[in-house]
Amino acid sequence: MVRWIAFDDETAEAVVSRLRRGAAEIQHNTPLDAALHAQGPSVIVLPSSTPGKLLVARFTKCKVSEPAPDFKAPARIVPPVVLKKKAASDIKLWWRKFVA
Repeated sequence: MVRWIAFDDETAEAVVSRLRRGAAEIQHNTPLDAALHAQGPSVIVLPSSTPGKLLVARFTKCKVSEPAPDFKAPARIVPPVVLKKKAASDIKLWWRKFVA
């Protein structure tokens, strides 16, 4: 079931008179705050600067699978690993086993 939340009396009256299903709850915070603090998904319908147009924004909660990293912890410094080149006498040539 849709829960209508209005942020002024004029909008609440328009929702109730046109939809005739339930009532519109009036809140005195901003639409963005209401959507961000809602328990479930939210859709915000806002007036546009273009006459006769609307802005629609959808908000859903994301599940975080792992906790956010602690950015205040100092970074661990790992010394670079230096690889030594093998001497020419230590290198085994793969093709020699087929020739001999």
